[in-house]
Amino acid sequence: MDILAARARPRRNFGALALLLAACAPFAALAQSAVDERHPLAPGGRVEVENVAGAIRVQGWDRDEVTVVGTLGEGLRLEVDASRNRVRVHVVYPRGRRNNGDARLELRVPKGAELEVATVSADVDIAGVDLRRLQARTVSGGLNAAGRAGEADLGSVSGSIRSRIATSRFEAGTVSGRVDAGGGLGGDVSAESVSGSVDLVAGRVEQLRAETVSGSVKMQVEALAPGGRIAAEAVSGRITLELPANASAQLRASSFSGDIHSSVGQVQRRRHGPGRSLDATLGGGDGDISLQSHSGNVRVTLGAR
Repeated sequence: MDILAARARPRRNFGALALLLAACAPFAALAQSAVDERHPLAPGGRVEVENVAGAIRVQGWDRDEVTVVGTLGEGLRLEVDASRNRVRVHVVYPRGRRNNGDARLELRVPKGAELEVATVSADVDIAGVDLRRLQARTVSGGLNAAGRAGEADLGSVSGSIRSRIATSRFEAGTVSGRVDAGGGLGGDVSAESVSGSVDLVAGRVEQLRAETVSGSVKMQVEALAPGGRIAAEAVSGRITLELPANASAQLRASSFSGDIHSSVGQVQRRRHGPGRSLDATLGGGDGDISLQSHSGNVRVTLGAR
């Protein structure tokens, strides 16, 4: 009988636990509130989104309205300021309280709109958009963007940036994250990072600038416009540039303590002290290419694509 009683106790404990969980379930459901907003927006209008923690997901569509759905953590509220030309969505967090949870929002934005997103630790995922202008900023969240935009400006402090935005004017910058951009870049392209790498795949460029301190720079360029410029600078990272065979530019590359490898031109080494340099003419020499690395290697490949 004692053995049977001992075996029965766990069953009674599990039953009590199940009752306790069932009793807590309604309170857990009340801890979050649902969001469901719908606002008209005139063509070319602006959409602004601000959130601290959680996630923001944005998708484009052909309707002249903005929709916002999702959930808010306990104590959070959504503040919406909407007019015909502007919709501002702001997640408000209570002052002096911690562990309030996060906010997870999904938005639909019209074609041709301007979009501005700002977060602290919330991840940002933008896909399928066709915007007049895109600006997205995060402190420590990840930032992913894909679609089309007349111009795009992306920034992060410690998060990485991955962009597949087709645009003729692109700018991205991080402090300790990585910048990985392609998918239709062209025109004027600029990217920089302090301790992260910069990886760019571009079509026809007029201006391309890439800078990093301790990360590497990799650039693949399909075409250089007549008189176009490419400039890359790194302190302790390597620089790699891939150009089409018909590129026309004056190429100058230098490295203080690293090597230079090039499929065109002759690398020169200083007679006294460290340092290597390369000065070569590609095609008619219409454009200008400058590559500078302090302690990293520099590699230039012509006709790789």
